[in-house]
Amino acid sequence: MRPASPLILLPALFALLVPAAPAAAASPNIVIGEFRTRGPNGASDEFIEIYNLSGAAVNLGSWRVNGSNSSGSIATRATIPANTFLNPGCHYLLANNSPSGYSGGVSPDQTYTTGITDDGGIALLNTVSVVVDQVGMSVGSAYKEGTVLAPLTTNTNRSYERLPGGIGGNGQDLDDNASDFFVVSPSNPQNRASICVAATPATGETWGRVKILYR
Repeated sequence: MRPASPLILLPALFALLVPAAPAAAASPNIVIGEFRTRGPNGASDEFIEIYNLSGAAVNLGSWRVNGSNSSGSIATRATIPANTFLNPGCHYLLANNSPSGYSGGVSPDQTYTTGITDDGGIALLNTVSVVVDQVGMSVGSAYKEGTVLAPLTTNTNRSYERLPGGIGGNGQDLDDNASDFFVVSPSNPQNRASICVAATPATGETWGRVKILYR
């Protein structure tokens, strides 16, 4: 039997050498429910809200919130204290408490001091440094899923909220930032003391547009 031609073997060899595309973030339980990178007070007036869309309590102890800039540089913004349990349908709120920081009326459960750039990204990592959920505002950000969001660049009281939002829960997770989030004004941050409501089944962008009209 004649040996296979080197030209025939090249496609298989190429497949072994080229790394596979990175997998989307695994977020079956915990997601970023709402966030903003600036607000009425300026670039530091920001918050990040975490939401438990599962049916069981999740221990967020030692989980980290990381930030990225548009060049892909990353750094940890906050590490959640040990034995911090988030019940089903509940939220955990982190906010920037630097000068001219978070101005919202809902008290944060935890604070941080280094901001997130408007054209950067945010990621939630578990105890073994696996990215559980992520969102980005530029293609250069290290953290993003699918199509990125447009940066929020004006000092107004608005934020990105996950569909479906509000009291019904932030439950849509299609691993595509542009599909999963919409702009809400005014911002609607919630903390652990807020009402816990199980996630509403996702119904798509049409639901989100109707919500904006009636807020």
